[in-house]
Amino acid sequence: MKQLTIFFAAIIGLTACQKDFLDLKPQSQPNVDNFYKTANDFGNAVNGAYDALQSPNQYGGDYNTIIETRSDNVLDNDPSSGSGLRYNIDRFIEPTTNSVLRDTWGSLYTGINRCNLILDKIDAVPMDATLKARYKGEAQFIRALSYFNLVRLWGKVPLVLTAGTTTEARSYTRNEIADIYAAIEKDLTAAAAGLPVSYTGTDVGRATSGAAKGLLGKVYVTEKKYDLAVSTLKDVVNGTTYQLLPNIGDVFLVTNKNNAELLFAVKYKKGGLLGEGHGSWFGTSIGDPVEPSLRAAYSAGDKRLPLTVMIPVPTSINSVPRKYYDELSATSDVGNDFPVLRFADVLLLYAEALNGVSYQATGEAFAALNRVRTRAGVTSYTAAQLPTKEAFQAAVINERRLELALESDRWFDLIRTGMAVEAIKVTGITMPAYRVYYPIPQSEIDVYNNKTTFPQNEGY
Repeated sequence: MKQLTIFFAAIIGLTACQKDFLDLKPQSQPNVDNFYKTANDFGNAVNGAYDALQSPNQYGGDYNTIIETRSDNVLDNDPSSGSGLRYNIDRFIEPTTNSVLRDTWGSLYTGINRCNLILDKIDAVPMDATLKARYKGEAQFIRALSYFNLVRLWGKVPLVLTAGTTTEARSYTRNEIADIYAAIEKDLTAAAAGLPVSYTGTDVGRATSGAAKGLLGKVYVTEKKYDLAVSTLKDVVNGTTYQLLPNIGDVFLVTNKNNAELLFAVKYKKGGLLGEGHGSWFGTSIGDPVEPSLRAAYSAGDKRLPLTVMIPVPTSINSVPRKYYDELSATSDVGNDFPVLRFADVLLLYAEALNGVSYQATGEAFAALNRVRTRAGVTSYTAAQLPTKEAFQAAVINERRLELALESDRWFDLIRTGMAVEAIKVTGITMPAYRVYYPIPQSEIDVYNNKTTFPQNEGY
């Protein structure tokens, strides 16, 4: 799929969350130009940007494979399914032609293009200033999240910040990682300033200023910019908008969406006519996909352990982890929201950032880490147990594994801490060091056909 060179010619994805709002005939560039005329047009376009995140090639399904199954938390036990596409990713033997990777790459750039179209055109359209700032902030947040995933999965990628033409797309190169992170930081800083603190009614669940700050803090931790991470995350940690729910199991209930722990979740609704549901995450009828070392890492009585246990789904041959349990609808889909960023994640990032600045035997870092542990029903850490910066860092990374299991964080944590090769070895799989990044889809390499400006990742 020549995603970078064809998606500028159409806006078929803008129908997204309101899939019938526009009759695209013909689906052409003039259509794009004529569409963005009113505030309502931009509202629909923003819905289309959210819809890219819902895609089965992103949070709707494939991230479970390319992020979580890739880590030491999950095993793919079925080499025969889908010609081994997902099994090969889990075993670090995927070729450059793997279609799961190709389709995720394409979906990410489709979403980015939707955001670019909004940001290119919105300033020319008169509308309420607060609403305009919100729409821009939502597009900036989604674009930043998309690039954050792209750069962590593939490293150098094309940095496209305007909706270009097909001809322009052919000149794109793989930009430096530092430049991509600079663009992410800029988008999230602007989004934090332009987005509201909260919403009411049917708008609840959209990106907020707190979500933008939390994601920006995560970006800074990934870059090891710990001073900036501390100052950014502090606003979220000390604010009153988000909190840990008393019972961690309540965070994931389909009857408790938009709860106070969630900074941002990708939303789904089962049983509808618009394809807004998804298949059961980690659902399987072949063995237990949860890696034994994950469950073994929990202490006795840890309230998070039962969330990893597989339970059967009525009217299905599959079982799913309790964390993502939902009964199938009449149309055989489920409606869990995917928790992209929640308050427990922010607390652990804050603890890590504080420790990155300076180890303190007492203070906010230990307090943040232990807030998460206390809610889980396990004993708090003391300075005697974690007497050094290195010991504290190791404890935080382990806590993130326990707290955020099956939430598409573990692989990224392993990569940014340099732990991937050794962690994967525990599962009985040998991971070549170069596979910290995925191969650029072969379809993209073939389109650009330039080893200098658009090379394949090392080792492939």
